[in-house]
Amino acid sequence: MLANYHTHSAFCDGEMMPEDYVLAAVRKGFSAIGFTSHAPVPFCTDWTMKPENLDKYIENINDLKKKYKNQIQIYTGLETDFYPGSADFRNHPGVDFTIGSVHFIHDQKNGRYLSVDGPVDEYRELISNVFDGNVEAFVETYYNLVGEMIKKQPPDIVGHLDLIKKNNVDNLFSESDKWYRDKVEEVLTVIREHNVIVEINTGGISRGYIKDLYPSEWILKLIREMDIPVILSSDAHRPDLVDAYYAEAVKILKSIGFTHQRVLLDSRWQNVLL
Repeated sequence: MLANYHTHSAFCDGEMMPEDYVLAAVRKGFSAIGFTSHAPVPFCTDWTMKPENLDKYIENINDLKKKYKNQIQIYTGLETDFYPGSADFRNHPGVDFTIGSVHFIHDQKNGRYLSVDGPVDEYRELISNVFDGNVEAFVETYYNLVGEMIKKQPPDIVGHLDLIKKNNVDNLFSESDKWYRDKVEEVLTVIREHNVIVEINTGGISRGYIKDLYPSEWILKLIREMDIPVILSSDAHRPDLVDAYYAEAVKILKSIGFTHQRVLLDSRWQNVLL
């Protein structure tokens, strides 16, 4: 079954309108597509949806659901950011599902929210200014936020679990370090306890940021051992990328022992064969 539930359009930082993605998905033989514009945040960014456009976004996708009901299933989602005091969009009218992500860490000294996956210079500034160069404290804070999100506002899907590796170009931390692996396993335990789906995200590869999946293969092996449900998503920011790197990702997942993914189909979450 072909599907994608992590899709960004011109309502946030994607290219083109939702209908362009629907048409691409139909051409590729998709059974379903879910849209997940970045939910509004109460501070300035150039990539999250503007608050005044939220209702327009939901209305636009509702129109597409009717227009293409005989060709593909369409779902309205949001990629919601978690940080202290963040809004909860899970029960917002018209929203079918949410992907929960941690993109920001609060710089309390200067009252700013710095992104963990933005420009590399901002990443370095975050570690230097907020954590006084303590990389381990930075990494633990990131994963603590993910864990807190799962406990307090559990989304349907947790997005790109190990996003902080994207900008680790200076090899500030190693994924082979015991403290790093212990922290990831701690978060996976929380995810399992709350029955949240882990996203297998190909977007870092298709957009040229990294050379492997989110999350890394050693994490995927833990996820399989812990019997945590997964979902394959492309994190598409262009219509032609709705199935980017899917064939390669499925090959990796099957080699680890995955046989199914959990998808939203016929308006319910269910397991389908990879």
